[in-house]
Amino acid sequence: MRAAGPIVLAVLMTACRTTTVRQAPAVAAVTPVFGPVVGVEVIAGRADAGDETLLLAGGIDLVRIDLAARRADRVHLRMDPNESCWQLARLSNGSLWTLKGRRTLARLDTRGAFAEEIPLAVPHFGVFAAGDRLVYQEAVFTAPAPALQMVSADGRTRVPWSGIRTRPFDHLARASAAALNMIACGVTLTAERACWFPDEAALFLVDTEGRTRRVPLAGLQVVSPETLLASENPARPVRDAYVDADGEMWVLSSGTSPPGKEDTPGGWVLARYGPHGEPRGRSRLAEAARLVLRADARRVLLVLSSGQIGEVRAW
Repeated sequence: MRAAGPIVLAVLMTACRTTTVRQAPAVAAVTPVFGPVVGVEVIAGRADAGDETLLLAGGIDLVRIDLAARRADRVHLRMDPNESCWQLARLSNGSLWTLKGRRTLARLDTRGAFAEEIPLAVPHFGVFAAGDRLVYQEAVFTAPAPALQMVSADGRTRVPWSGIRTRPFDHLARASAAALNMIACGVTLTAERACWFPDEAALFLVDTEGRTRRVPLAGLQVVSPETLLASENPARPVRDAYVDADGEMWVLSSGTSPPGKEDTPGGWVLARYGPHGEPRGRSRLAEAARLVLRADARRVLLVLSSGQIGEVRAW
């Protein structure tokens, strides 16, 4: 019952807000802004603060992107050559955390040094930020079960966080089922952050207290779990999601690659949805994109497959 108040308030605020939505173009022109800021390496993590975005490039470099100044710099993480990191979580106090390997929680400084390392009892898929606390996804689980956990207030145990639950895939091998249950989360300018599974055309909107609502996304291309697992560049319904200040959701989706571009990293479809999943139009991008960096009523800033920062006019 405690979630009823915020939900009613959100509905009322949405009803009172005036939202201008133009027709989505069939093909959205992409204008280069600056860069490149990254290469072809995997973007293993992201954390935002104001005009600054931090990316974990290839699991070994920290890339700082200053959108206001239109520049980027890169530092190499100070660790052994055979080590790498996964995920970035930036708490409200500004501290930056990552997973070093799968069994070490590490605090990073912006120079790429490890200020603190904490061994973990089991392997982990992810670490996320929820205000001033860290949220974990353990790699060892029996589905269905709570997917995310947070350390209890007394610091002694972990307790379920959010309403996201892992899903059983009885016909698949354990490793494949685990991969389909790996959660990704995007950036938000509201109290709710978007998270998703790799095979679903849906978002979980989760606030800092863990209250959760599931929002289906109409019109996105979905492939079977078996097809997704077998592909080197899998077609994912949601590759990235950004919640703007009005609660509008900008979703980057794989779509269908043009002939000869099947190995290009990123998605070819940009879609916009209202705060409750109302379709606001979708457009094919003239160039594939890997992340949604910013979105407002005028423009959407993207990390393109080329590594450059590009701009698309919002609709």
